[in-house]
Amino acid sequence: MKTAIFKQEWNESWRNKRLIWVPVALMLLAAMQPLTLYFLPDILAAGGNLPDGAVIEIPTPSQAEVLLSAGEQLRQIGLLVVLLSAMHTFSQERTIGTLAWLKSLNIPASRIVVSKWGHYTLLSTVSLLLAQGTAAYYTFILFDTFNVTDFLVSTGLLIAHFVVQLSIFFLFAALLESGLVALVITLGGHLVLSLLISWLEWDWLPWRLGGLSGEALLLEVEPLWTLASAMLLIGLCLFLASKYLRFLSKSS
Repeated sequence: MKTAIFKQEWNESWRNKRLIWVPVALMLLAAMQPLTLYFLPDILAAGGNLPDGAVIEIPTPSQAEVLLSAGEQLRQIGLLVVLLSAMHTFSQERTIGTLAWLKSLNIPASRIVVSKWGHYTLLSTVSLLLAQGTAAYYTFILFDTFNVTDFLVSTGLLIAHFVVQLSIFFLFAALLESGLVALVITLGGHLVLSLLISWLEWDWLPWRLGGLSGEALLLEVEPLWTLASAMLLIGLCLFLASKYLRFLSKSS
């Protein structure tokens, strides 16, 4: 009974093909950058209307720069894909009465929130691992070998970044009626706080995880305090989401 909601989420994701299109979308985003950077001179030569004999010379990016570019795609567009996949998690169930029904069964709100959060956390983690593996494969095939340790650290920080943003989204999705509004607040808050943190140099805050995942490919980083603050924020978001989860829609 304790894992019934978690299992139901997986069954629902399989029915609506979320288990397929989320990983595939992230893998395509990750593969796009190595392929684009490798074939960029040919693309420019084919569509540039250059005079005869003209030669396009573009410096070959390093392996770390290629992986950094792929990570940027995942941090921006990939995060949007994952949050969009979770957008109707509470709002739709609130409207059709599923959450109220679960409450009538005396199921704790914390179990509902953690089960759904755990599902999307695991889905995004597996999808990111597949996407990063795709980026690494094409980087190795088209360019050269790279530092595996730095790549693994970068991947771990990227996953932590996604988990933090998912946790913040789940908090607002639990509090607000509209999943779209929760999505906009999450992304908008992430953008504003990322800019503020870079200006104030508060590198220990969780919103620095995305940037650190890219920096880990180029230089040595120390993410211990950032990860510690991320764990505290995740716990706080899940606690508040469980405590103040709205079970009914206003229109119900």
